[in-house]
Amino acid sequence: MNKDTIDGSAMEPTSGETTVSVASLVYNATAFLQARGDYCEREVRYISGTWRQFKEHCEDNGFDTFHPECSESFLQSLATGETPLKPSTVKRKEGNMKMLALFAKDGTWEKGALDMKPELPEEFTDFILAQDESLKKRHYSDYSRDTIKGQTRYFLSYVHSSGISHISEITSDFISAYVKPLMGHARSTIRCELSRIRQILHSAYLLEFTKEDYAVFVPTYNLGQPQSNVKIWKSDEIDKVLDTVDRSNPKGLRDAALITIASELGMRSRDILDLKLTDFDWEACSVDFTQSKTGKVNPLPINEKTGRAIIDYLCVRPETECEYMFVSMKPPYGRMKSFKASFDRYVSRSGVTIPPKAHHNLHSLRATLATRLLEEDVSPDDIVSFLGHSDRESLHNYIRMDIENLRRCALSFEDGEFV
Repeated sequence: MNKDTIDGSAMEPTSGETTVSVASLVYNATAFLQARGDYCEREVRYISGTWRQFKEHCEDNGFDTFHPECSESFLQSLATGETPLKPSTVKRKEGNMKMLALFAKDGTWEKGALDMKPELPEEFTDFILAQDESLKKRHYSDYSRDTIKGQTRYFLSYVHSSGISHISEITSDFISAYVKPLMGHARSTIRCELSRIRQILHSAYLLEFTKEDYAVFVPTYNLGQPQSNVKIWKSDEIDKVLDTVDRSNPKGLRDAALITIASELGMRSRDILDLKLTDFDWEACSVDFTQSKTGKVNPLPINEKTGRAIIDYLCVRPETECEYMFVSMKPPYGRMKSFKASFDRYVSRSGVTIPPKAHHNLHSLRATLATRLLEEDVSPDDIVSFLGHSDRESLHNYIRMDIENLRRCALSFEDGEFV
């Protein structure tokens, strides 16, 4: 559908701009939304419901034609009315209104256009490209480079929005102002954010975008005692989580397969979601995948439990041309983006006791598998190979969690001598 499909009688050119009645716009946009086919029924109901609310707001306030001020007034009323909505809800409805504005302007919308990234000065984009090229020469994986690129762009967007057009114009006062709002966040979050800024500024110096190393202006932060640890699961606890999954429907079988892969193979959640149908060799009972963190191929054997869970899911997997193993259960059945919220719900329903401040996300199943292998006296080199780590240093975190073996290694002191 294009502009011509909007009711022409409602369109009146004024001062070089196109105006359209709110009622006609909402009617046509809703029809277009329903005809697209790439939104599930629940999303269609929510989005069109927001537009109906907007239409009623305009009628109550005498707005006949659509313009940005109408939308701003509507969102303001949602945030500050008699029964204000949560900020997250207002943010979601703001996205719905961006869709409506794009439809009024172009007769359509693309999902990427709803969150357009601001244009950066040429020097900033040159630095992002130069930094990425430097990381590539240092053999960083595509995933790590993409992550750093996104973090750099976010920081430089803030720099640019503050009126700074050249990296060399950054000052210690600016850095202090940037990091000040971090106070109050988790200590680990503060340390990670400061580390990111420090690395970006140090790269700018090494790549000769600045004459001095502004990284020295970034304050250090002592993490102190760890705020949390990682939940190490017992076998029966993982079974309890799996028992809460309703395997009578496709979604449940998909989620059960995903949890089983995480617990049996110790794969990172990102790597599980990146699995493709072609990664599996069923004759050899193995899966070969490229790790997002290291960029290295890691072949793993598939045991009977894991294979059965995957096959049960594949029997009910939606028919789609998507190449990824795990897909969304909403049309058009694209790659599954996240599993965190679902896993949290299963854990909550299972009744498993989680120690205070213990990380218990899907990644904790990877730590659990590593700890279990250590307890079974599996060779460290074999564990490193199985988990796809780059070196044995990565095992230190898991050894720290292996309390029983650490107790065996403890030295007793008796009568002034070690025994």
